[in-house]
Amino acid sequence: MYHSAGGATRTVCLACILLLAAAIPASAVGDMNTGRYVVHWFNGDGAEVSFDGEFRGTIADTELVVPVDPAAPPARKYTVRDGERLMYTGFIERAPAAGETIDLFPQFRQVEQPVPGAEINETGWYLIYGPDGEDVYIDNAFAGVVEGGTLRVAVNTTLPPPEEFVFRDKERGTMSRHQFPPLPPPGGTVHVYTRVQPAPYASSLPAETSPTPLPGFGAAGAIAGLLVAARSLRQR
Repeated sequence: MYHSAGGATRTVCLACILLLAAAIPASAVGDMNTGRYVVHWFNGDGAEVSFDGEFRGTIADTELVVPVDPAAPPARKYTVRDGERLMYTGFIERAPAAGETIDLFPQFRQVEQPVPGAEINETGWYLIYGPDGEDVYIDNAFAGVVEGGTLRVAVNTTLPPPEEFVFRDKERGTMSRHQFPPLPPPGGTVHVYTRVQPAPYASSLPAETSPTPLPGFGAAGAIAGLLVAARSLRQR
């Protein structure tokens, strides 16, 4: 009787291993070894996304999932482009841990701190994003023309900030007026967006995190059932 029960127990243990392998999908195991960013973009599908200059894919259904290796050096920023036009630059606070998801939402403005070790004085910059070819006026003074989707404007961070900037399209005879955000930090850059659509339920969202779910209830139920069967055999 002892040998018969032992053989049955070994059979149940083997069944446990086989059922666990079937209950936990291979993709779930892989997901637990990597993290991922989800880049959300509401200004149209097809935009190209790059992380630190490396192309990672295109927006589809308002988002792009970017898997990352938690052991690799973290990315500093990501960009969204429509052809040659730079639409958005987002700055990344941290890398996701294994099995973690970080959602990246567009914001109306982003503050880029100076690069560590860079020479810093009282100068900072605004990087204004807008349609190519439009003239930009800052407090009624001509500041330049948008090229490649942006216009970079230097400011003295020790002086009062400018109040507003205006886009003017001479060919169409149109203009749009916008308020300036606060001054950039010395040596830093404030990225200013006028046509970026943020998440529909908020005007500005920080990066949010949510854990990737572990293998589902089906796997847990299979484990529980097998343990009960093994305990029943041992009692015999």
